[in-house]
Amino acid sequence: MKNIDLISYEENLNKFLRLNSFPVAIKFLKNLEEIPERTKRPLKDLKNQFTTCQAIGMARKYGWVIALGKEDSSCILGAMALGLEKKLDHYNEGNLCINLYTENLDAGRISEESVPRLNENEYAGIVVSPLNRASFIPDCIIIYGNSAQIMRLGQAWLWKRGGTMSSEFRGRIDCADIAIAPFTSGEPQMIVPCTGDRIFGQVQDHEIAFSFPFELSKEIMEGLEGTHKAGGARYPVTNWMNYTGHFPNSYENYKELIQKEENEEKN
Repeated sequence: MKNIDLISYEENLNKFLRLNSFPVAIKFLKNLEEIPERTKRPLKDLKNQFTTCQAIGMARKYGWVIALGKEDSSCILGAMALGLEKKLDHYNEGNLCINLYTENLDAGRISEESVPRLNENEYAGIVVSPLNRASFIPDCIIIYGNSAQIMRLGQAWLWKRGGTMSSEFRGRIDCADIAIAPFTSGEPQMIVPCTGDRIFGQVQDHEIAFSFPFELSKEIMEGLEGTHKAGGARYPVTNWMNYTGHFPNSYENYKELIQKEENEEKN
């Protein structure tokens, strides 16, 4: 898998999916010295701090390579998920969730416990890149698309395996679901983007995310190719058009008038 041609891989994705934004490569950085050349740092280069979903949005829409360290991160929840910030008891108790996403502290505590996350201080940051510009071996690949495009990726995942695909929904901190969960679980994720991703990442109402560990790239592509060749699944979805349509009664009555006149002329 290390020898995969990322440019060709993206071309093949677009052949089957016709994506409207770049697939994104994700890499978790053990130290910031790993940041590739010509990578933008939000605070230093753009004079702003970013959310993780905002950086992913810029990579897939602008084609930029962006690295986030602790000082670049504006979202405390995303930074904690990356292990860049401490988890205090105040957070663990659910105080950042109550009256926003949960009714009480107990529900908030359960919500916070469920978030996929990296170990604290294990990584120094994250770099996001359009797949075709990635100069590193990705940990994960993230793709945004409409429901039909993401359906095709789900079908690709099940091509060899069968059964169903399971994903989690929490409606918040989707950077953890789309970037971290595939990395820690080894399984693809199909995610409905959260509120923050819509605000900061500017995800559109029709978009859904699909992400998978880089190690599964070959299997996903073989699934896209297999389901496409089988003829039962492809994008754009092939509509059934071999049928006789029905029309308003006035149209049908007019056809009958024409037929009646033609019959009278024959007689």
